[in-house]
Order: sequence, then structure tokens, then C-alpha cells
Amino acid sequence: MSFFRTLPTKLSFNTSEKIQIANAELTSGDFALAIDVLNAQDSFVTNIEFAVKFKSIERSYLFNGREFYFQQAVNIAPFTRYFLDPFILDERFHEARAIDIYISKYTADGKNITCGDKKFEINLPVIPEKKRAQIKETLGDGIKTYGENQMDFWRCACGFINENETSECEFCGRNKSFVLNNLTEALINSKILNVIENTRTTDGINLKTLETHLTQTNLSKIAPTTESLKFNRTNEEAPKKPRSIPWKKIFFTLVFLIFLSIVSIFALNIVKKERNASKIEDARGLALSGNYHQALEMYNSATKDKTSPEILNEMEKLKKLVASDESFQRASSYFEEGDYIDAAYNYKKVIQEDEKNYKSAQDKLLSIENIILNEVKSSYATNRTDALLLLNSYLNVVPESAKAARLKREIKSANSLQGDENQKENFEKEESDKDAAETAKKASDLLHTYRTVVTEKANLRAEPSVDSGLVKILEKGTELYVLETKIEQGQRIWCHVEVKSAISQDTIKGWISNKTLN
Repeated sequence: MSFFRTLPTKLSFNTSEKIQIANAELTSGDFALAIDVLNAQDSFVTNIEFAVKFKSIERSYLFNGREFYFQQAVNIAPFTRYFLDPFILDERFHEARAIDIYISKYTADGKNITCGDKKFEINLPVIPEKKRAQIKETLGDGIKTYGENQMDFWRCACGFINENETSECEFCGRNKSFVLNNLTEALINSKILNVIENTRTTDGINLKTLETHLTQTNLSKIAPTTESLKFNRTNEEAPKKPRSIPWKKIFFTLVFLIFLSIVSIFALNIVKKERNASKIEDARGLALSGNYHQALEMYNSATKDKTSPEILNEMEKLKKLVASDESFQRASSYFEEGDYIDAAYNYKKVIQEDEKNYKSAQDKLLSIENIILNEVKSSYATNRTDALLLLNSYLNVVPESAKAARLKREIKSANSLQGDENQKENFEKEESDKDAAETAKKASDLLHTYRTVVTEKANLRAEPSVDSGLVKILEKGTELYVLETKIEQGQRIWCHVEVKSAISQDTIKGWISNKTLN
């Protein structure tokens, strides 16, 4: 049959079904019905039947809406996409340009299962073959259709329809949020458009035509040929189900069944491993986009059974990012309430690796400093006690603030210095401010960096004080990581560090003077 255009296929289904139709369409050439099926259960499917109604190009039902049943013996392995042999249609159906279809029954593990009344209906997306090829080239062979969200269900990009509360596709394991935020029709069109604009070399008119054909929503398409589908739709070989056997071969059959069980377990483990790898890739993408909590949940889900040191390291870094994000959210809440001291305390906990929040946190700290200092200056004349209390509270949280330290010294000496002594003190203040600023910068530069002990011996103490007890004496060349810093009397910088024991690989934490480090 020559080329013709087809309309969207209407699929009837229940979200609880684990055997689903992923695609169904009419084909040209040898006029036929082509169907793709997804098996999202642990059983082999050996026979399947479909109920089909045919419609004309005007969308009117042919044969007074009569259902036709098409049945085929198959061998669909667990968690497999299966392409059925096309059902050749005779002359009676040559006016058909669209179909309504559902699975009426199937056979799995020797049991005939009749599918009940269908609760939901959906029109399958119309994706021309040229666009399907572009999607495969741009996003990979695993993307078969568009992700879509409905009130009672959502469709994954593999074609499987999941219940609304399901967070991961039951067939391929893709995360619901990832699919609906990256693989809907509009977002796939955007990705294709971006690829075209950056890789195609053609004139403006042809480029515009190409963009239109590959990024528009299609309501019909030219039917693919049966031969082209046979070429592109190839099933992987799956282990066959055992048949009834003579008693003389029972021993060999048992051996075969044991072998088949081992192979099935191995195959399921591979599928599970691939699904977990896909989850980890999705988690990395979420982490890069700043969704730290969701990324950590996905990491935990993918590593329930087994993981690697590399993934554990990624998870530890992500946990720090989650804590940083939580500190930023708390700080923002305090800031909105006008609780600037608690806000500053939490903003300081935002780490430099937190690219989403770090710059904003630093900007907020600068704003808080200006707010606090202005409030101290304005209230000092009327209530010196409260002004000094506020200033001291701020310095307890941000001891490296040179401006706050200078203001405190100015307040203390405002009424005690006169004449030349004032001039001399002002000079000394400027020098002291300069030293304090340099010390604060040095403390900031040490924060969240790897350092090495450069003295012959270095004392690791329990607290940031020379009077504190020793935790360990570190040798020259010991590498450590600076977790936080504390300035003592404007000069000495104490570093709270983390050291890994070379023998036990245990982690030791303590305080060490910056003067012993590079």
C-alpha cells in the first residue's frame, strides 16, 4: 500500500498493569499494524492478545466500531522492550488511518491473564521518523517518546506509564522529577533546537524549515514502511521458557532450569546495576543544578546494596552541601525576621563549594555588617550598654570583622584620649586595623584548604588554646584539611583541622596554630 498519513493512536490502560503498549501504529508498504510492548514484571510473557478498533481519516469508526482481536505467540523476557511481528491487514482495513487499542489478555508463567476494564485513555504522541532519529542522535537510544504528567499518572521517556505517586519508572528506573523537568516534548524540542543551531551549517531559510519540522507538535505523520520498522525494530534474544519434556530427560531439564535461574538472576542484577548507574547520573545532574536534598535521596536509593569508595566520597561531599544549604535557608529565615546575629552565624556555615549559595551568603554577611554597625553608631548616644552588647554579640560571631573591631576600640577610647595622645592613638589604630584585616584575610584563606606541617613537630590540641591538652604530635610533612579558623587576640590563628592516620586510616580532629603550617 502506498504512502499515507496516520492520526494519533488512542491507548486504553490501567496504571496497575505491568505489561503495557509502548507504541502502536499503522504502516505502509505491506499494510500492517506494528506494536511495541514493555514487560515491567519478573515473568516471561509467551502469548499476548490485543483488541483494536479502526478509524478513518475523518476519525469515524469503521465497521460500526467493531473490535478486532490480534494474537501472537511471543517470548518477552522480564524488563524488556519487545517488538511484535507486524500484523498484516487485508483489503477491508485499507481505509483505516488511526486505531484505538488495548491489551485484552496475555499468558505469563503458563497462566492466562485477562485484563479488566480500562480506567484511563491517552493519545500516544505522533513522532515522525525523522524526528525520532534526531531524538536518538541527540539524547540516546533509551529516549523513545516524550515524558508527560497527568493528574492520575505520568509517562516516562521510555514509554512506560506509571502511577502518579511512583517516584521512579517501574520499567527503566528513571526518576520522575528528572523526566518531567528534562524530557517533556517542549524540553526535548528545546534540546534539538539547540543542537541544530550549534551544529548545522546551512542557510537561514533551510535552517528555519529544519527547526520547524523537528520541533513542532505533530497531529499526523506519514506512516512508516513495514520494511523500515523491521530493520529498526530488532529484539534481543531472550532465554526460552522450558516446555514439557519426557521423563527420560528430567535430569538434563533440571540442570537447564538451574542454569536458566542463574542466568535470570545475573540478568536481573545487570538490570538493577544499570538502573542504579542511571540514578547516580541523575543525582549528579540534580546536585549540579543545586537540588542537593533530592540528589542525596537518589544517591541513597542507588547505593542501598553496594557502592564504591568514589561514590561514598561524592555522597560525603553532597552531605556537606546539604548542610550548607540548610544553613543558608535558616540564615535567610533569620534575616527576614530581623535576627541578624543568628543570620550571620548561619551564613558563615555556607561553604565555598556550595556554588548555589556561597556568593549570596557572602553578600548577606556584608549587608549584615553594615546594618549592625549603623545600628550601633545610631544607638550609642542614647543607650551605650545595649550598643556595646550588640557589637560584642556580632564580634563573637564574626571575630574577623576589622570594621567592628575598630568601632569597638573607638567607643572604648572616645572619652579618654585627647590632643597629641589622640593623634598617636589614631595612628596606632590604623596600624592595628591593618594588622587585624591582614590576620582576618589570612584566616579566610586558610579555611577549607589542604595544608602541610612545615615545622619539625606540631602540637594538635583539643581546644584552640596553648593551655589545652594535646591530642597528637604531628610530624613534618603531615597533610591536613582546615575545617574552620579562630583568631586569638588579633594575632594567632587557630585552625580546626582534620587529619587521616596513615596507619589506621582513622580521622583525627583538633586545633593547631597556623604558624606550623605552609
